[in-house]
Amino acid sequence: MTSLAVEFPARDQVRLITTPIDGSPLKPLEALIVAETSVISSGTELARLRGIEAGATFPCLPGYGAVGRIADLGAGMDGFAIGQRVFFAGRHAARQRFTHGADHEWGWLFPVPDGLDPVDAAIGCMARIAVTAPQVTELQPGDTVAVFGLGIVGLIAAQLYRIRGARVIGVDPVASRCALARRLGIAETIDVAPAGQVAALRALTGGAGAAVTVDAAGHSAVVAACVAATATLGQVVLLGTPRAPHQADMTATMLVVHERGLTLRGAHMWRFPLRAARGVPFSVEQAFAAVYALIADGRLRLRELVSHVIAPGRAPEAYAGLAERPAEWTGVVIDWR
Repeated sequence: MTSLAVEFPARDQVRLITTPIDGSPLKPLEALIVAETSVISSGTELARLRGIEAGATFPCLPGYGAVGRIADLGAGMDGFAIGQRVFFAGRHAARQRFTHGADHEWGWLFPVPDGLDPVDAAIGCMARIAVTAPQVTELQPGDTVAVFGLGIVGLIAAQLYRIRGARVIGVDPVASRCALARRLGIAETIDVAPAGQVAALRALTGGAGAAVTVDAAGHSAVVAACVAATATLGQVVLLGTPRAPHQADMTATMLVVHERGLTLRGAHMWRFPLRAARGVPFSVEQAFAAVYALIADGRLRLRELVSHVIAPGRAPEAYAGLAERPAEWTGVVIDWR
């Protein structure tokens, strides 16, 4: 048995290959899954492709999130059935074997409602990441939340804060991203260059700044801007993952944190435990169920975040577009059907 799959044969190289699949009987807690869609993460996967992601080696079969149907099951897969639709942290491949039951979400299958669009379902993993920010934020209805960075995760986080009752301001130097935010219901946006963002946000908030600022860009310079733009006794939420080196005067930034009594909150996706249990206020299982419900009832809009739904053969073009033309290639889903 074989499968089409995306491969990174070497740094900055992408190709589609035919790869063998072990045809032996499935092991306990293993499933054979036929893919419908998979989403490319421009942050994590481009970092891996460039060789800057920790532990990156080549060649490798990349992936981030996939949606498919179970074609076969090994022993011990109680609660799952052949034909069932699931989300999983799979590779970009037409079919693959996947081991379920690890103690973290990269080794777990999550049910997907049958009626959900497969493109929306794949992007659901980005919503699961974004939901971390409002979940860790102490938020009162009407609080002003400024989201810096309106990529996929930032635009989802902005919508989720709005659902929670906040006044949301989107901040991004790319005018087209701000326009998309407005189409998604984020009425107030700031599309000035980074050097002018803090002043523009303070002007929009009567000089006070935002009660909550969110770095959804994953850059230390943006974190410093968030600190400068946060109101006294406010919160700075780190949703993005800083990767690029950045030199700056940390004393100036931390002095603002100290003098204004700001709270810094880490919102990495690993913050929550995998499974719901007594005494656990929020879990990964609950996060997936919540975002899929919000998508299904129309309150969370994801399809507009996808600029390209591509056939597998266009994967090299997609990674180049995400890296070189991010204003055009804003979100990519591979359709394996």
